[in-house]
Amino acid sequence: MKKLKILFVCTGNTCRSPMAEVILRKKLKFAGINNVSVSSAGLTAIDGDKMNENSRKALKNLGYRAGAFKSKLASGKMLIESDIIICMTDSHKMAISNFPSVFTVSEFTGLSNVLDPYGLGINEYIKASKQIEDACNKIIEKIIEIQGEQL
Repeated sequence: MKKLKILFVCTGNTCRSPMAEVILRKKLKFAGINNVSVSSAGLTAIDGDKMNENSRKALKNLGYRAGAFKSKLASGKMLIESDIIICMTDSHKMAISNFPSVFTVSEFTGLSNVLDPYGLGINEYIKASKQIEDACNKIIEKIIEIQGEQL
């Protein structure tokens, strides 16, 4: 079975998409799913930026460790090579809608899209991280469903 590549996309790749990457990786590991790779990128990211400090704190609040993270600008190659691209909002999806398998969080999970907490207080980051965690639970369910169909 080929490795499934999931890419999370947001604006700057310092807040939402890195939190999604960290959370989904941990949940995949916990579920014993090891044939899925997870990455993240931003549509206007600057390569090499650190994760936002409030995003780190929000992850820690939920029991996740951010580790070393460096932002990446979404490239055409990265988008083409991804099997599933999950965008935080409709505007992100519209910007890359010419690529295959592009979804919003809402379309893929049935839950709300994740609004940008950038520049807001820690409570907004915690709210976003909890939304992302809920979305990642749904993504895990879908991965298990997809893999069951491939057996």
